[in-house]
Amino acid sequence: MNCRRCGEILNSNANFCWACGAPQHDSSSPETIAIPVVSVQEVLHPGASTGPQGSHTDMLVVASGNAAGTRFELEKEVTSVGRHENSDLLLDDVSVSRHHAIITRTASGRVTLRDLNSLNGTYVNGARVEETTLHTADEVQVGKFKLVFWEATS
Repeated sequence: MNCRRCGEILNSNANFCWACGAPQHDSSSPETIAIPVVSVQEVLHPGASTGPQGSHTDMLVVASGNAAGTRFELEKEVTSVGRHENSDLLLDDVSVSRHHAIITRTASGRVTLRDLNSLNGTYVNGARVEETTLHTADEVQVGKFKLVFWEATS
């Protein structure tokens, strides 16, 4: 089976392309789940142009879905992200690999995100990434979850 968007060779049961992230199912299928496009600012602070105020730790905030507005404080040096029950940031959905990604705070204070060869990939601001440094208001997509990264203030 080839990807509908980029032509990459995929497993016959792939729901998403591992190379470009394009869905591989029929959009008219009754099993298709639409994820609404929601402005990050609408979710966090309607009418505001900044993220959570007064936070003393870096955090990820869920931008859409049932858990919209939920905050995950990134207090550890290394935070595991995945569907596995021992993940620091547990995202319970089949679109998320058991060990999907890790978030690391470097000695200089930078926060990096690294994909762990997940099936559906990890995206920052719509681009698939293997490893990248996160900046305030970056949108991180892990499976069907969209989260927004906010650096600590003060």
